[in-house]
Amino acid sequence: MNKIIVSDPFASSNIFNNVEALFDSMLRDTFNTVNRSPIGTTLKKVSYPKVDIRDTHDTVYIDATVPGLKREDINIDFDDGFLKVSAEKQGDVDGEFVHREIHRSSFSRWFPVDVKVFEIDNISANIQDGILTISIPKREEAKKPLPRKIEVK
Repeated sequence: MNKIIVSDPFASSNIFNNVEALFDSMLRDTFNTVNRSPIGTTLKKVSYPKVDIRDTHDTVYIDATVPGLKREDINIDFDDGFLKVSAEKQGDVDGEFVHREIHRSSFSRWFPVDVKVFEIDNISANIQDGILTISIPKREEAKKPLPRKIEVK
């Protein structure tokens, strides 16, 4: 049988250590439980999926973490200067969560894409090993010249 040990933050002789221990305990308890408030849920949805955006000479890549999703679960749309990445998937899991970090619900993220800079008709996407990669090629006139070496004579 596992025992839960609760430390008394006021047992120590130093009042500052006591207050620090109390706040540490409160924060640990707050962030290690399921957040059931609408604000917490909204904040989590804003930052999911996690993305990396890479800029190369020819293309900008958006890499998004989408573990457990298949290509048919993901929707990518371009409208009015924005690329929308979304999914409508609900995870079916038995039991009540006591700690939750794995995202199993619907999401949508919007990314501004300038039609003067990018070839919208050539945007492509693929998914592999839980990473969705969206490739947004640049227009020729938007590409910066490659650096070149100047010989000193």
